[in-house]
Amino acid sequence: MKKKYKIFTLITSVLFVFSCSDLEEDRSGILSLENLQSEGDLVAALVPVYKRLQYSYRNPHFMRTNTFGSDDITTWWGGNKAPLRVFDSFNYGNGENGDINWLDYDWKGFWKLIYNANSLVEGLKTSTAPDQLKEVADGEARFLRAFAYLQLVREHGNMPIILDGMTPTGEEERATVLENYKHIEADLLIAEANLPAPGSTSSVGRASSAAAKTLLADLYLTWAGWPVKDATKNTLAASKAKEVIDMGYHSLLPIDELWLLENANSRESIFSVQFSKEEDQRNGHPAATSFHMARGWSDMYPELQFFKDFPEGPRKDATFVTDIPNRGFSGGKIITKNPPTKNWEVSERFHPMYGKFTASEDLTVVGRTMGYRSIEIYRYAEVLLIYAEAKAASGGLDATALSALNQVKRRAAGLDPNTPNASVDVTTATVQDIIDEKGWELAAEHKRWFDLVRTETLESAILKRDPTEQVPLVRQPGKAQYISPIPAEAIATSKLVQNPQGIKIQ
Repeated sequence: MKKKYKIFTLITSVLFVFSCSDLEEDRSGILSLENLQSEGDLVAALVPVYKRLQYSYRNPHFMRTNTFGSDDITTWWGGNKAPLRVFDSFNYGNGENGDINWLDYDWKGFWKLIYNANSLVEGLKTSTAPDQLKEVADGEARFLRAFAYLQLVREHGNMPIILDGMTPTGEEERATVLENYKHIEADLLIAEANLPAPGSTSSVGRASSAAAKTLLADLYLTWAGWPVKDATKNTLAASKAKEVIDMGYHSLLPIDELWLLENANSRESIFSVQFSKEEDQRNGHPAATSFHMARGWSDMYPELQFFKDFPEGPRKDATFVTDIPNRGFSGGKIITKNPPTKNWEVSERFHPMYGKFTASEDLTVVGRTMGYRSIEIYRYAEVLLIYAEAKAASGGLDATALSALNQVKRRAAGLDPNTPNASVDVTTATVQDIIDEKGWELAAEHKRWFDLVRTETLESAILKRDPTEQVPLVRQPGKAQYISPIPAEAIATSKLVQNPQGIKIQ
């Protein structure tokens, strides 16, 4: 069968359950994969792969729903937030709660990305484009495929491995976690060799060798933790993070400039999902963390205990909004009430808001120009903290690892990250100290859940939950809640079975 017809075969597979509208949505750049000749052809073929990532991250109501069980985020009890509360309260069990339906959006998005990447990797085998261009395109496709697979295996456990040239039938067996890690690693080792250095091209938002190395470092850190718990991978995580550091391209922004719209693609950004100001993005924003400031959405807040434990200083000021805009809706627009703000303790939600990711103060509802700020997937601060943690876990912090940690701590205090400061710098730190630092630095960026799971500290973190939280626990989480249920539609139309109490590791 010709490659240009292959998309139809895949989309009719019962494993993915795509609709006709999905088919139309993803056709651009796919139908002529047997005839990739020029750089323009390759760019066009990459568009559907990157677009799938954008689609997966554009809707705050669905993106990263299953991470709401972490201690850095909670949700409002009102409106249409029931599926978020299911995960926030650990009420999903083994998929018996019907409100887990939002998982389907995330599931389909990542599997669609994998298919688009698979199609491109195969199409490149017969492409007549220059070899260097083909290698870069192949690296980008493999990077994005690896990212999607890592999200799926961390969220849902054992995944079927469907790679180049394979058309799923719905009969595929779930591979082990270890097998998934190995094929993700293989993709990323090729990607880091083929991708250009950061800053070497003018294309904003495209993967670089630094992005591949960062994803590798994240993979190895995950590999070292639950469920595989191969501690030798900490050394590899440290090595890859150090390679990014040694590139010398990426750096930390001042804390008061980090979340400004104009700095969305600064040198702190290693990889981010791009959105266009000209498109109607509506919810093109990570979990609506700042929509209360902009157009009224209120999906995500810090848990009260997390906010109370967060170290005081410029980073806390940049992370949270404690004087909540007092606004209403009238005549198709958001209007400011009197007084213009309320302290979070007397506000409607009784929580501080996250102040990260604010895109605009355009309060017009009609037009939907809000939400075009890029969504950070990896920042340089995370690389520094991965390096510090991996070094601490694999033999202890040396001077370079302490320097990496202290750069983040100095920036958090509003200081120059590259200038030693005795009032802030630490001379030693435990693995837990660094994980705590990472939780504060990356709060609300949907990283905390995975750190709590891989370090098997979810249970202890949840025990600290403030008893006044409006989303009470249905059950105290354990290993059964470390992975999420597979969407019911996927279970009903394939050989997949619902996640058991444990998962197959190797």
